[in-house]
Amino acid sequence: MKPIKVITFLIVLTSAVMIPWVTGEKTEFAPLSTEGAESENIILEKPEIDALQEIEPKPLSKFPSKITVLKANEITAVNIRELPSSDSKSLGVVYGDLVHVEVIKNLDNGYTEVSCRDYRTMKPICGFVPTEYIKEVDLDEKFGVIVDLSEQKVDIYENGNIIKTFSCSTGLDENGCGTPEGLYRIGERGDSFYSPKYKQGGYYWVRFNNNYLFHSVPFDENKKIIEEEAEKLGQKSSHGCIRLSLDDALWFYKNIPQGTPVVIKD
Repeated sequence: MKPIKVITFLIVLTSAVMIPWVTGEKTEFAPLSTEGAESENIILEKPEIDALQEIEPKPLSKFPSKITVLKANEITAVNIRELPSSDSKSLGVVYGDLVHVEVIKNLDNGYTEVSCRDYRTMKPICGFVPTEYIKEVDLDEKFGVIVDLSEQKVDIYENGNIIKTFSCSTGLDENGCGTPEGLYRIGERGDSFYSPKYKQGGYYWVRFNNNYLFHSVPFDENKKIIEEEAEKLGQKSSHGCIRLSLDDALWFYKNIPQGTPVVIKD
């Protein structure tokens, strides 16, 4: 039976091949049509590598355009309460409208829960303030300042590009004198100050968080630069402020406007 089946299969196959020849018809394999692709404007050509390399992602800004602060003078302390009540225990304070506070949620009783740093200890805290104290402020978008605590340097940005880098001295980590990390904005400024407590002063101070300032390397009670302290520029040596050389402090004082964002990071 098997030979008969094989012969039958060959006869059928031969007939299928021969019929078009007998009838005069042509059997061809048609090429893949591109009419549909052309009608939909689909480009089948392989794109050039160089064209792809020209497309670069837009860099993200290092600075926000707005921050949330407390509605108070930059040297006025605002209590952060443990509970949403005026007679609740104070967990710490935040000074004025230069320091960023993170809003967690607004309550129905006129209070807002926030996350921030206690000015006295610089430790993170979470508590409550009256909602009326919360405000959003615009930052100066032309300039931006980044303080790198690990590298002891200050980068100045203008329109998204670094234009200057200053060597600095931030706070010693011992005895709670470290410079606090966080997001701030530039406030008021002055020609000089003197601290009887530390028997030191500085030229060209610029505030970013109450008594935390940018200023020159320190001078003594006679307003003479203390050379021993000036030689420490580039290493942590201050009581929390950010020290700059005399020339850099003057440039900062003259050129960085109020409302400029300041990012302090480790």
